[in-house]
Amino acid sequence: MYKFLFLPILFHLFAFTGKAQESKRIVSLAPSITQNLYLIEAQGQIVGCTRFCLTEAKDSIPVVADAVNVNTEKIVALRPDIVITSGLTPPKVLDGLERMGIKTLRIGQPKNFNEICEQLIILSEISGKKELAETIVRESKTRLATIQKNIPSGKHPKIFMEIGANPLYTALPGTFMHDYIQQIGGLNIAQELDNASVSKEYVLLQNPEVIFIVGMGIAGEEEKTHWQEIKSLKAVKDNKIFTLDDYICSPTPVTFVKTVEELIQMVY
Repeated sequence: MYKFLFLPILFHLFAFTGKAQESKRIVSLAPSITQNLYLIEAQGQIVGCTRFCLTEAKDSIPVVADAVNVNTEKIVALRPDIVITSGLTPPKVLDGLERMGIKTLRIGQPKNFNEICEQLIILSEISGKKELAETIVRESKTRLATIQKNIPSGKHPKIFMEIGANPLYTALPGTFMHDYIQQIGGLNIAQELDNASVSKEYVLLQNPEVIFIVGMGIAGEEEKTHWQEIKSLKAVKDNKIFTLDDYICSPTPVTFVKTVEELIQMVY
């Protein structure tokens, strides 16, 4: 059995070697895991997923969970070799699956681009797609370095990344959302905070030059309108308030780099 919270320092200690350890029936309990499995062409091994996972209709993958609730009986009936999840799945669910002889792996939320790449390699070792994953990681790192050459020298705009409204939430250091800001040469106005909940007054005091509003759909457009009413904000004066799509919240190495490229184009 193997069940642990992903940590970079443990990465090289976690090795799946030999065909017997290449799982062929995988239940994915997180959209990011499903996206990464598709990226390395291992979707044929996914036998169960959540209702939030983006899958091809032709693959007809059974839904076994939502964001938190998991249908254990349905998972057992699918006879998976391994159940892979992120932080939202209750530990008691994984404990129950382990007791029934089903291997589980909890992969924690990646903190940055490097951890996103490392997690792809872990999934590739499970699914037997390591060569492809290593190629994707190598090409993604090269692409990231190339597009960062488009960042103007000496420019470090102050950025507010809004990831929730009512209450207002932002991206903190130690998260891949914060890493987006760093990768584009920006300064996160929340870089000194340890609580993601902020007040509008705090944002106004920091007076960001750029505001990103992440994945709220219609509510996001309404938030953009509210900020635009505050004419004293630098982000308003410079017309630098942007709404971003949900896909940036479940990044793969490829989509992370794509997002960085899009943000660079918006900011500069």
